[in-house]
Amino acid sequence: MFNRRCEKTDKTLAEAVAEFVDALHHKYPGIDIKPIPGFEDEDFTFEIAVPKDLSIDEVLDVCHGECIKVEDEYDLFILPHVVHV
Repeated sequence: MFNRRCEKTDKTLAEAVAEFVDALHHKYPGIDIKPIPGFEDEDFTFEIAVPKDLSIDEVLDVCHGECIKVEDEYDLFILPHVVHV
């Protein structure tokens, strides 16, 4: 099976991830974002741990918007998994 990561440089991957993480930290300061094993064939999967006072659905919607931006710019697929702390 072809690995999509072979097409991408480490620098491109780092830029895409940094853009995604920075955008979420800007919108939701203090959230915890960490990489986790993928569920399917995405390039990256991140667990986004948010305080109980934030809506998981709201944060997930924002995450999906940021994922689309990264996908459009870098041709990279990120899956967000939002959980409460």
